[in-house]
Amino acid sequence: MKIGKLGSDLLENDVMPFLGFKREEVVVHSGVGEDAAVVKMGDGVQVLSTDPITGADKSIGRLAVHIACNDVAASGAEPVGILVTILFPEYIDEEDIPLLMEEISSTAEEINVEVIGGHTEVTPAVNKTVISTTAIGKARENRFLTSSNAEVGDAVVMTKTAGLEGTAIIVNDHRELVDHILNKDEIKKAKKMFNQISVIKEGLIASKNKATAAHDVTEGGVKTAAFELARASNKGITLIKKDIPIANVTKKICQELDLDPLGLMSSGTLLITTPNPNKMIKKLKKKQIPAAKIGQIEKKEFKIKENGTEKKLKPLRKDELYKLI
Repeated sequence: MKIGKLGSDLLENDVMPFLGFKREEVVVHSGVGEDAAVVKMGDGVQVLSTDPITGADKSIGRLAVHIACNDVAASGAEPVGILVTILFPEYIDEEDIPLLMEEISSTAEEINVEVIGGHTEVTPAVNKTVISTTAIGKARENRFLTSSNAEVGDAVVMTKTAGLEGTAIIVNDHRELVDHILNKDEIKKAKKMFNQISVIKEGLIASKNKATAAHDVTEGGVKTAAFELARASNKGITLIKKDIPIANVTKKICQELDLDPLGLMSSGTLLITTPNPNKMIKKLKKKQIPAAKIGQIEKKEFKIKENGTEKKLKPLRKDELYKLI
């Protein structure tokens, strides 16, 4: 099989039919395109999500914290704690373990999250360190968001730029592929994208300002995230390619390596649907979060408009980053 997360059809056919007993306390159940589960607890709800780090070799502790917490934040919840499972290969040096834990701890501290448990193990089952993180958050019962409530006519607002996470990983892990085309300032800008990977602020802004749905952009980039959001809502979507912000350094890297920036993983980028995009963009920019309207929710069709023509919007079978692995 191809490297990367399972596609929508495989999930629908081979995973989703086997989800155990359906509990009445679960408000948002497992579903393709949903960032997190929501469970009613007392007067509020708990929001839970889990994610592994498999596409990066460096800064994996930082990525593990942010990517798990982002799914909770995309649901309009405040991340509270994380459970971290770490599988080390047999060749790991003992001194590398506290270095990784310090990176996880300092990143969690930055966003006011506690490491509340987990599991660590050395195993021949992996050939590099693999981290899987479960994040737990809290929200008011009427304030959480899902990926499945977008309405026809809603604008699609995107924060920051496409390919954010992938750009940072390429410069960090595969510097030799881009050293000859990037100057020192561009390398610095790309590495600084790691500092933009959290979507906690925009998730909370979206939930407080009547967003109808939200979805974190991860593997498969903007194209896949947009498709998943619309499909989860049983709607269609139209993206306007020229309106999708892409950083110049991302464009340069993707052109050199023949990658599609709209198919490049982009944790730190959030898709928000709203009937009032101008208000949402204004609220985001007030908190120094760049945002732009990039499309609209439709009744059925999945389209992307480019240079006056319409093409069918499809989710990527694998993220563009995996072409380099």
